Amino acid sequence: MTLLGEFWRKTDLWLPARAIVRLAEDVGLTRPAVTTALSRLAGRGVLENDGGGRASRYRFTAAARDRLVIGAAQVAEFGDPLVRWDRRWTAVAFSVPESEREIREAFRARLKWLGFAPVYGALWFSPRDRMAQVREIAEGYGVEDFMAFRVEDDGFEGRRPVIIDTAAPPRRYAEFAAANEVRLERLRSGALDARGGFCARVEVMDEWRSFPWDDPGMPYELLPADWPLLRARETFVEVYKATAPLAEAHVQAVLDELAPEARAGVVVPSAP
Repeated sequence: MTLLGEFWRKTDLWLPARAIVRLAEDVGLTRPAVTTALSRLAGRGVLENDGGGRASRYRFTAAARDRLVIGAAQVAEFGDPLVRWDRRWTAVAFSVPESEREIREAFRARLKWLGFAPVYGALWFSPRDRMAQVREIAEGYGVEDFMAFRVEDDGFEGRRPVIIDTAAPPRRYAEFAAANEVRLERLRSGALDARGGFCARVEVMDEWRSFPWDDPGMPYELLPADWPLLRARETFVEVYKATAPLAEAHVQAVLDELAPEARAGVVVPSAP
């Protein structure tokens, strides 16, 4: 998903499976794993398939492209110190019966992705304005018994919502930043060729896009001064920008060989 979403989310051109497999193998995935993943994504309505066997080709469905635009914006915004906090919270309370457990879990997962965390049972909070997105996912999952509202940060009786443990900085951010420092050293020294830059690009985005699932994206005003997310983001942006020309060169070279008709669909963002 990271590979396809990074380079082909903005096009409706078909991409031959053989090209997808080649690029996925470059980042360490096996051919059987790739073909299985493509089949599953098509079954879930994320991809549409045209043809079969060696002639099989894929592209994102229109609905998936719409979701990817939103998801990419959220991933790009995550940890950005320039995103200002309006000192207000979004709160959501909801009830989904036990007989609809799958819908309840899916609704919770979407709230989590939007940066919500449970504070009291089914009362979830986010420090961002997510009203429009809450209405959208509630309609999408048919959740009618819910309440969403905005509240001022100084409008609470009692304590502010605690949605992250600030006493224990996540080790993964420091580890991610350290790995990026190594990548940057290799990029600056010219040790990475086009294929290596492509791999670094996919790897760093794949790691970065996983963070919002576990972190609600607290404003820096509410975090300790030495919170490691900021350095993690800085190194992510540096690697992301530095690998853009290398990644584009590698993708275009593979497509020149295997699928020249798909070259026009490649978009390699220079910044997240």
